[in-house]
Amino acid sequence: MRILKIKNWHLAKLDKVNAQKIACQNNIPFFLAMMLDVRNIVDEKSIHELLSDEFEVSNPFEFIDMDKAVDRIQKAINSEEKICVYGDYDADGVTSTALLYLYLENCEANVIYYIPDRNSEGYGLNFSAIDKLFAEKVSLIITVDNGISAFDEVAYANSLGIETVITDHHQPPELLPNAVAIVDPHRSDCKSSFKNLAGVGVVFKLVCALEGSFADVEFILENYSDLILIGTIGDVVPLIGENRYLVKQGLKYIKNTNNLGVQEILNLAKLTEKPINSTNIAFNVVPRINASGRLSFSKKLVQLLTSENQLEVQNIATQVEDDNIKRKEIENEILLQAEELLKNEPVRAYQRVLIVEGENWHPGVIGIVAARLLEKYGKPTIVISKMDVVARGSCRSIEGFSLYEAIKTCAKYLVRFGGHPLAAGFELKCDDLNKFKNDINNFAKNFGVMPCLSLNIDCKLNSEALSLDLIEQLEPLEPFGKDNPEFTFGLYNMKICDITFVGAEKNHLRLTLSRNSHKITAMKFFTTAQDFSYEFNDEVDLAVKLSKSEFRGQESLTLIIDGIKFSGLDNKLLIDEQRVYESIKRNEQVNSKLLQEHTPSRADFSVLYKFLKANNPINIDISVLYYRLKDFKISFCKLLIMLDAMAECVLITMETSADMYSINVNPVNGKVDLESSVIMKFLRK
Repeated sequence: MRILKIKNWHLAKLDKVNAQKIACQNNIPFFLAMMLDVRNIVDEKSIHELLSDEFEVSNPFEFIDMDKAVDRIQKAINSEEKICVYGDYDADGVTSTALLYLYLENCEANVIYYIPDRNSEGYGLNFSAIDKLFAEKVSLIITVDNGISAFDEVAYANSLGIETVITDHHQPPELLPNAVAIVDPHRSDCKSSFKNLAGVGVVFKLVCALEGSFADVEFILENYSDLILIGTIGDVVPLIGENRYLVKQGLKYIKNTNNLGVQEILNLAKLTEKPINSTNIAFNVVPRINASGRLSFSKKLVQLLTSENQLEVQNIATQVEDDNIKRKEIENEILLQAEELLKNEPVRAYQRVLIVEGENWHPGVIGIVAARLLEKYGKPTIVISKMDVVARGSCRSIEGFSLYEAIKTCAKYLVRFGGHPLAAGFELKCDDLNKFKNDINNFAKNFGVMPCLSLNIDCKLNSEALSLDLIEQLEPLEPFGKDNPEFTFGLYNMKICDITFVGAEKNHLRLTLSRNSHKITAMKFFTTAQDFSYEFNDEVDLAVKLSKSEFRGQESLTLIIDGIKFSGLDNKLLIDEQRVYESIKRNEQVNSKLLQEHTPSRADFSVLYKFLKANNPINIDISVLYYRLKDFKISFCKLLIMLDAMAECVLITMETSADMYSINVNPVNGKVDLESSVIMKFLRK
């Protein structure tokens, strides 16, 4: 039996007294002040910076080596040297490349661009690319969104007479490349006031510096903030400080962009007639750009974002859309294969770190597959593609467990690795794969209690207080993103009054709920009757986001359901008991008292069997099944054990899909000895 994720609901602490103080001092509504308190934005400077439309962009010459970079680039422009802007294949890298290329072209520089092939060249500068640029008589390479670790590659370029200016935003190694200039806010000797810029943000600072002391920042943003917006959102950097300002400006200008490529992408994403915010940039625009990069066609993306030929732009945009469709198909195929592997080898799902591997899985999409598996199973996940003698892996993790540190402990097996605590990648020899998997899970075992996915609720709301005004009060806090997420609100003790499935395919759920005779409606998208286990009169807690809808010129409040559970249900308890069950499945030593507590009796089996038979066949959320049996005081761990034993003894047939369990009670001839199951033998020994 495979375990699906259960999220721990976490309600933020709110100090209403302090919120009232914030409201009075800043002359803002009390509700807005509460949300600022919840987010710990309490000092006057931070509040003013967040709420004001005014922002002073920092001096680009705060960056160490910015003066050297400007001098070298100006020299190249003036002497008509051939310059290459060397980028990366993701949204940040592509927009960084396009921005600097367009700017230098406008300066009448002799400039080209280069994006390495994801599959054949990989990330960053490489020797083969340098050879090609040497053959094209390039004398200056400017890296964007890469280069900080290219020690050997820069040395090789130097040996050929090619100088390098590095602009990057990744963490630098101990030994820096021997470049003319290295502009990276994360250098230990860099005094820049804001460190969290995306690669495209660093390029923006470079352009401001090239414009000189009296640079017209507003003019630069008017021309390039659409690219800065897409790259910054795409790289998932914190949307605070200067990033927040840059994104706000991008949202301000993008509707009227003169960039034909951006216009076409907005058209493909069906955003030309809709309000554009950071969310639909993240979910509708960025994936389209990343899709081509994942399939190794990033060069045409730069062409799309730099071309002034309408027909050419339309043709490339069509290819980009095809790439996005193809990317989804490849991703879904790999996901199906990964799920089949977990079905055939369920022990993998019980490990602390979920690891799946397959032959020749497309390395460009395994990161997305890892993210989807993490969301489904609630565990740090590694997806590995085996290609001949070498394997490539992509990691996604949960806050509180650094997969980067985990793979770092396996460095002896790795050809290369890199990344961040929540997202990392590596290469290793296939022969070392089993040793790597073993060491990763040993690291996790020694780590202690593994973190779980959380559903963070900012504030409880009374359903009677819901109004369009609440959304309008929150608008000054947009744009939302990393470190400034959309607000999630809790509606507690709501009784389900009506359940309606809407849409052409009946794949969206509309719930009518009430409390104290006050009724509200809420939507849960991409939810069918088969995916929903709750019934009329169930009392539930909801985690919702507030959304503004418009119909025939009339605006209204829409509640979007982010999570639902029975009122009073302690998800943290379920998670703890699930951990016990998984320890049992891994044949680990478990405290004898716990074993005794969770060992089912014949009476427990009888209760569960009668319930399943009375509702046969049943499609149900596992937490809902647990709650339906609450009067019988059956623990969650005990429930999982019983389902496991009954499935092994073919008393039931069980499959998982999405977050649901499909259970069929099988015909039985004679007595079934549940004590003969592997798990019951383990418990009884």
